[in-house]
Amino acid sequence: GGEFLLPFIEQEGIRGLNEEAPGTARKVICKTYERRLDEAESCASADGDPELIFHIPFCSPCKVSSLIVIGGDNGEAPSKVKIIANREDVDFSNVSDIEGVQEVELVTDFHGAVEYPLKVAKLNNVSTLTLHFSENHGGECTRIFYLGLRGQGSNHQRKAVVTTYEMRPNLADHKVKDDIAPNMGL
Repeated sequence: GGEFLLPFIEQEGIRGLNEEAPGTARKVICKTYERRLDEAESCASADGDPELIFHIPFCSPCKVSSLIVIGGDNGEAPSKVKIIANREDVDFSNVSDIEGVQEVELVTDFHGAVEYPLKVAKLNNVSTLTLHFSENHGGECTRIFYLGLRGQGSNHQRKAVVTTYEMRPNLADHKVKDDIAPNMGL
Protein backbone atom coordinates (compact mmCIF):
# COMPACT_ATOMS: atom_id res chain seq x y z
CA GLY A 1 0.00 0.00 0.00
CA GLY A 2 0.92 3.56 0.64
CA GLU A 3 0.85 6.46 -1.77
CA PHE A 4 1.86 6.34 -5.41
CA LEU A 5 5.53 7.33 -5.71
CA LEU A 6 5.26 9.01 -9.13
CA PRO A 7 5.67 12.54 -7.63
CA PHE A 8 8.95 11.42 -6.03
CA ILE A 9 10.47 9.94 -9.21
CA GLU A 10 13.13 11.98 -11.01
CA GLN A 11 11.45 11.53 -14.38
CA GLU A 12 14.29 12.83 -16.56
CA GLY A 13 16.67 10.28 -15.02
CA ILE A 14 14.60 7.19 -15.91
CA ARG A 15 16.49 4.82 -18.22
CA GLY A 16 15.41 1.67 -19.98
CA LEU A 17 17.86 -0.90 -21.37
CA ASN A 18 16.89 -3.07 -24.37
CA GLU A 19 13.89 -0.88 -25.24
CA GLU A 20 12.66 -1.36 -28.77
CA ALA A 21 12.04 2.42 -28.96
CA PRO A 22 14.21 4.71 -26.80
CA GLY A 23 12.37 6.66 -24.09
CA THR A 24 9.40 4.31 -23.82
CA ALA A 25 10.37 3.12 -20.32
CA ARG A 26 9.91 6.69 -19.10
CA LYS A 27 6.43 6.83 -20.66
CA VAL A 28 5.11 3.73 -18.86
CA ILE A 29 6.70 4.66 -15.51
CA CYS A 30 5.44 8.26 -15.68
CA LYS A 31 1.90 7.18 -16.53
CA THR A 32 -0.60 7.89 -13.74
CA TYR A 33 -2.72 5.12 -12.25
CA GLU A 34 -5.82 6.70 -13.79
CA ARG A 35 -4.25 6.34 -17.26
CA ARG A 36 -2.94 2.77 -16.66
CA LEU A 37 -5.39 1.22 -19.16
CA ASP A 38 -4.30 3.58 -21.98
CA GLU A 39 -2.60 1.22 -24.44
CA ALA A 40 -1.32 4.00 -26.73
CA GLU A 41 2.01 4.02 -24.87
CA SER A 42 4.00 0.90 -24.03
CA CYS A 43 7.58 -0.25 -23.60
CA ALA A 44 8.64 -3.35 -25.48
CA SER A 45 11.90 -5.25 -25.47
CA ALA A 46 13.73 -5.90 -28.72
CA ASP A 47 12.22 -8.76 -30.76
CA GLY A 48 13.40 -12.19 -29.70
CA ASP A 49 14.79 -10.95 -26.38
CA PRO A 50 12.43 -10.80 -23.39
CA GLU A 51 14.80 -8.91 -21.09
CA LEU A 52 14.25 -5.30 -19.98
CA ILE A 53 16.02 -3.25 -17.32
CA PHE A 54 14.44 -0.09 -15.86
CA HIS A 55 16.50 2.37 -13.77
CA ILE A 56 14.23 4.58 -11.65
CA PRO A 57 15.90 7.38 -9.65
CA PHE A 58 14.02 9.18 -6.87
CA CYS A 59 14.28 12.89 -6.03
CA SER A 60 14.54 11.97 -2.35
CA PRO A 61 14.87 8.64 -0.52
CA CYS A 62 11.63 6.61 -0.52
CA LYS A 63 10.21 3.53 1.13
CA VAL A 64 8.94 1.23 -1.65
CA SER A 65 6.24 -1.17 -0.48
CA SER A 66 4.50 -2.50 -3.60
CA LEU A 67 4.62 -2.82 -7.38
CA ILE A 68 1.89 -2.89 -10.04
CA VAL A 69 2.66 -4.12 -13.58
CA ILE A 70 0.34 -4.23 -16.60
CA GLY A 71 1.84 -6.30 -19.40
CA GLY A 72 0.93 -7.21 -22.95
CA ASP A 73 -1.15 -10.11 -24.19
CA ASN A 74 -0.05 -13.10 -26.31
CA GLY A 75 2.55 -14.03 -23.70
CA GLU A 76 4.24 -10.61 -23.81
CA ALA A 77 3.56 -9.79 -20.15
CA PRO A 78 6.64 -10.10 -17.92
CA SER A 79 6.66 -13.19 -15.72
CA LYS A 80 9.56 -12.37 -13.39
CA VAL A 81 11.20 -9.24 -12.02
CA LYS A 82 14.36 -8.86 -9.93
CA ILE A 83 14.38 -5.77 -7.73
CA ILE A 84 17.72 -4.10 -6.99
CA ALA A 85 18.02 -1.08 -4.70
CA ASN A 86 20.55 1.76 -4.73
CA ARG A 87 22.75 0.52 -7.59
CA GLU A 88 23.22 2.73 -10.66
CA ASP A 89 25.75 0.51 -12.45
CA VAL A 90 23.40 -2.36 -13.36
CA ASP A 91 23.33 -3.50 -16.99
CA PHE A 92 23.09 -6.80 -18.85
CA SER A 93 26.77 -7.61 -18.28
CA ASN A 94 26.46 -7.72 -14.48
CA VAL A 95 22.75 -8.08 -13.59
CA SER A 96 22.99 -11.86 -13.12
CA ASP A 97 25.90 -11.41 -10.66
CA ILE A 98 24.09 -8.85 -8.50
CA GLU A 99 21.92 -10.14 -5.70
CA GLY A 100 18.57 -8.43 -5.75
CA VAL A 101 16.52 -7.39 -2.76
CA GLN A 102 13.66 -9.56 -4.02
CA GLU A 103 12.48 -11.57 -7.03
CA VAL A 104 8.78 -11.54 -7.80
CA GLU A 105 6.87 -14.00 -9.98
CA LEU A 106 4.35 -11.96 -12.01
CA VAL A 107 0.98 -13.05 -13.36
CA THR A 108 -0.63 -11.70 -16.53
CA ASP A 109 -2.62 -8.67 -15.38
CA PHE A 110 -4.42 -6.47 -17.93
CA HIS A 111 -6.10 -4.09 -15.45
CA GLY A 112 -3.53 -3.33 -12.74
CA ALA A 113 -5.59 -5.24 -10.19
CA VAL A 114 -2.64 -7.18 -8.75
CA GLU A 115 -0.44 -5.26 -6.33
CA TYR A 116 2.73 -7.17 -5.46
CA PRO A 117 3.90 -6.57 -1.87
CA LEU A 118 7.63 -5.96 -1.54
CA LYS A 119 10.11 -6.40 1.30
CA VAL A 120 9.74 -2.97 2.86
CA ALA A 121 12.52 -3.55 5.39
CA LYS A 122 15.02 -3.89 2.52
CA LEU A 123 13.46 -1.10 0.44
CA ASN A 124 13.32 1.47 3.21
CA ASN A 125 15.73 4.18 2.05
CA VAL A 126 15.78 3.84 -1.74
CA SER A 127 17.42 6.48 -3.91
CA THR A 128 17.53 4.39 -7.10
CA LEU A 129 15.44 1.34 -7.97
CA THR A 130 16.44 -1.05 -10.75
CA LEU A 131 13.94 -3.55 -12.13
CA HIS A 132 15.18 -6.45 -14.26
CA PHE A 133 12.40 -8.16 -16.19
CA SER A 134 14.16 -11.36 -17.22
CA GLU A 135 11.34 -13.49 -18.61
CA ASN A 136 7.87 -13.25 -20.08
CA HIS A 137 4.99 -15.70 -20.56
CA GLY A 138 6.33 -17.06 -23.88
CA GLY A 139 5.91 -14.07 -26.25
CA GLU A 140 8.38 -12.78 -28.84
CA CYS A 141 9.12 -9.75 -26.69
CA THR A 142 8.20 -8.34 -23.29
CA ARG A 143 5.67 -5.50 -23.39
CA ILE A 144 4.75 -3.29 -20.42
CA PHE A 145 1.90 -0.78 -20.54
CA TYR A 146 2.05 0.46 -16.95
CA LEU A 147 4.44 0.25 -14.02
CA GLY A 148 3.34 1.70 -10.70
CA LEU A 149 5.25 1.96 -7.45
CA ARG A 150 3.65 2.56 -4.09
CA GLY A 151 5.16 3.33 -0.73
CA GLN A 152 6.10 6.37 1.26
CA GLY A 153 7.95 9.31 -0.17
CA SER A 154 10.08 11.76 1.75
CA ASN A 155 11.05 15.32 1.08
CA HIS A 156 14.58 14.88 2.40
CA GLN A 157 17.06 16.33 -0.04
CA ARG A 158 20.65 15.23 -0.29
CA LYS A 159 22.70 18.41 -0.35
CA ALA A 160 26.18 19.38 0.71
CA VAL A 161 26.43 20.94 4.14
CA VAL A 162 28.32 24.24 4.18
CA THR A 163 30.25 24.59 7.43
CA THR A 164 32.86 27.01 8.70
CA TYR A 165 35.43 25.80 11.21
CA GLU A 166 37.66 28.00 13.32
CA MET A 167 41.33 27.14 13.59
CA ARG A 168 41.72 29.46 16.58
CA PRO A 169 38.68 31.03 18.23
CA ASN A 170 38.50 34.78 18.41
CA LEU A 171 36.78 35.91 21.60
CA ALA A 172 35.50 39.07 19.89
CA ASP A 173 33.39 36.87 17.55
CA HIS A 174 31.58 35.25 20.49
CA LYS A 175 29.65 37.86 22.45
CA VAL A 176 28.20 36.52 25.68
CA LYS A 177 25.70 38.55 27.66
CA ASP A 178 26.66 39.22 31.25
CA ASP A 179 23.42 37.73 32.58
CA ILE A 180 24.16 34.37 30.93
CA ALA A 181 27.72 33.99 32.18
CA PRO A 182 28.30 36.61 34.87
CA ASN A 183 31.74 37.21 36.30
CA MET A 184 33.52 35.01 33.74
CA GLY A 185 35.86 37.85 32.88
CA LEU A 186 35.06 37.88 29.15
